[in-house]
Amino acid sequence: MSAPRRRLAIAAALAAALLAAPGARLPAQGYFGQNQVQYDRFEWKVLETEHFQVHFYQGLEETARIAGQMAERTYARLSRVLEHEFREKKPIIVFASRTDFAQNNIFGDLGESTGGVTDWLRQRNTLYFIGDYGEFEHILAHEMVHVFQYDIFSRGRAGANFQALARVQPPGWYMEGMAEYLSVGPDHPHTDAVIRDAALNGKLPTIEQMTRRPDLFFPYRFGESLFEYIGSRWGDRTIGGIMNAVPSVGIERAVRRELGLSLEDLGDEWREAMQVEHLPQVAERKRARHYGQPLLSERRTGGAVPIYVAPSLSPDGERIAYLSTGNFFRAEVFLDLYLADTKTGKRLARLTKSVLNPEYEELRSAYSQSAFSPDGRLLAFTAQSQGKDVIEIMDVRSRKRVRRFDGLPLEQMIGPTFSPDGGRIAFVGTQGSRSDLYVMNVDGTGLQRLTNDVTGDAQPSWSPDGRTIAFASERGPQTDVELLRFGKWRISVIDVATGRVEVLPGQEGHNRNPQWSPDSRSIAYVTDRTGIPNIFLYEVEEGQHYQLTDVFSAVSSFTDLSPAISWARQADKLAFVYYEDGEYSVWWIDEPRRLKGAPFRPDGPAAVVAAADSQ
Repeated sequence: MSAPRRRLAIAAALAAALLAAPGARLPAQGYFGQNQVQYDRFEWKVLETEHFQVHFYQGLEETARIAGQMAERTYARLSRVLEHEFREKKPIIVFASRTDFAQNNIFGDLGESTGGVTDWLRQRNTLYFIGDYGEFEHILAHEMVHVFQYDIFSRGRAGANFQALARVQPPGWYMEGMAEYLSVGPDHPHTDAVIRDAALNGKLPTIEQMTRRPDLFFPYRFGESLFEYIGSRWGDRTIGGIMNAVPSVGIERAVRRELGLSLEDLGDEWREAMQVEHLPQVAERKRARHYGQPLLSERRTGGAVPIYVAPSLSPDGERIAYLSTGNFFRAEVFLDLYLADTKTGKRLARLTKSVLNPEYEELRSAYSQSAFSPDGRLLAFTAQSQGKDVIEIMDVRSRKRVRRFDGLPLEQMIGPTFSPDGGRIAFVGTQGSRSDLYVMNVDGTGLQRLTNDVTGDAQPSWSPDGRTIAFASERGPQTDVELLRFGKWRISVIDVATGRVEVLPGQEGHNRNPQWSPDSRSIAYVTDRTGIPNIFLYEVEEGQHYQLTDVFSAVSSFTDLSPAISWARQADKLAFVYYEDGEYSVWWIDEPRRLKGAPFRPDGPAAVVAAADSQ
C-alpha cells in the first residue's frame, strides 16, 4: 500500500473510531430513539400514501407531499426490478436541513457526507432536504433500495429473520453498490471517473478486495460500477433474482445461480470490461499538467491526508483558501479551512479548528466553498454552530471573526459570494421546502430573497461588474415541476436589479460551479457533458460554449455536486480540483481563456486547443 493510501486508511479508521467511541451525552427528546443532543423540538405529522408513512414537521408540508409522490413512483419501479412488494407501510422521515437531521435520535449525527440512512429494525428511510429535489429523489431512492433489501431479508416483516442477515453479512459493495446503481441508473460520470482512474493506475480491485477493504475501494463507486456491469450484460431484473436468493443461499451461490459465474469470475470479467471501456480514452485525453501548474498537493502542501478541495483564490491570486487536513501527529485528520501561498503551495495558516472549537461544529464541505472579499481582507464561509448553519466573516490576517450571521430565518445557508463593492453578500438559503438565492448587507441587514420557486439553486457567483449573479440550478428544459421531474443542473444568471432569471442556452449534462472572468464577459463552469467532468467556458456576448480542458480523469471533488473551481478577479488565474490516482489535488491555469479553440459542438469532436504545449 502506498504511503498516501496508508495514511488515508489510518485516518479513516481513526475517524470511524472517534465516531463510534462511547461517551457522555446530553439528555434528549424521547421520540425516534434516545440520547442525541437536540436544539429544537419537532412536532411530527404523518402523511399517508399507499405504501408509505411520511413523517414531517412544520414547514415541510410541500416536501412531504413531493416525497410521497416520489416514493410511490420509485416503489413502482423497484418492485418490478426486485420482484418484491411490501406487506406493510414503510416509514419515511424527512428533516428540513443537515442541522435538523443531525439531531435525529435514530442514528445520531453521521456527518455531512451522509444524506440519508435506513435502519434494519424498523426499515425507516430517514433523510433531509438538501435544497435540490433531483438529489433529494436520488437519496430517497438509494435508501428505498435498502428498505427493499432489508424487507427481503426479513420476509416482509420489519425486524424479523435477523439471523439471515447476520449469516450472510452482505458487504458494502453489495448493499451500497446495488442501492447506488438502482437509484442513479447506468449514466453516472462521477463513478465512471473513479473507475477510469483505477483502471489507468492498475488498481481495479477483485471482489474479495472490495469485500475486505471498503476503506480503500469506496463501496458506492466500485459496487455501483459492478452492478451497472451486471445490469448492462444480464438485465436489471437479474439483480432482483440475485437479491431474492441471497437470504437463503448467500451471495456467492446466488450469483452463480443467476449469472452462471463464480464471484471471482464475475469480478475478473468486470475488471476486463472496465479496462476495455476506459483505457482507450487515455490516449485521447490529457493530464492536469498539460493545462496548468500544481498548486496544492502532498509534495507542495503536506497534510495528514492528501485531499485538497473547495478552492477559493484571493482576488490578487497570491493566496488560496481550501479545505484539507493538517498534521497527522496532532490528530488533524478532519477537514478544516486552511490558507496557502499560491507560488509555493505551502500552508500559511489553519483558519478553523472545527474539532477543538465548539464555535465550529462542522464546516460545510460537500456543497459549499469560501469566498474572499474584493480587497482580499475578509473571508466568508459556512459552518455549523449550536445546531444551526451560520455564515462567518473572518479577518484573514488576524484569523478572528469579524461577523457571524446566525439569526436569519433559514434552515441552511451555503455558498457565500461578495458583491464587487464588498457591501453585500449573496448566498443560497433553504426555508421550508425551497432553496433560493438571497442577498443581504455585510452587516446583516436588508435580507432579500432573489428567487422563490421549487427548483433548487446553488453555488452563486457575483459578477465583477455587480450586475449579475451566476448560479447552478435545476431550471431548464428537462425540468417539469408539475410532473415532479427535475433535470440536471444548468448554469443560470439573474439580474440583481430586476430579478430576471435566464438559463444559459446550449447546455447538456450536469453543470455546476460558475465562476466569472475578471471582465464579466465570460463564465467558467464544470460540466460532464462529454462524459467526463471538465472545465468549460461560456462567452456571454457570443452565446457560445468552449471546452478548456479535456482530462482523462475528472475535474471533480467529493461529489458530483461539489464546487471544484475558482477564478481570481484581478490576477486572471483559475484554480481547479483534479482527481487522479484516488486523490484530490489543486492546480492553476494562468489566463484560462487562452485555451479556447472553436466553439463546442455536441455532435462533433471536442474542440480543445492544446495551448499548454507552449508552457
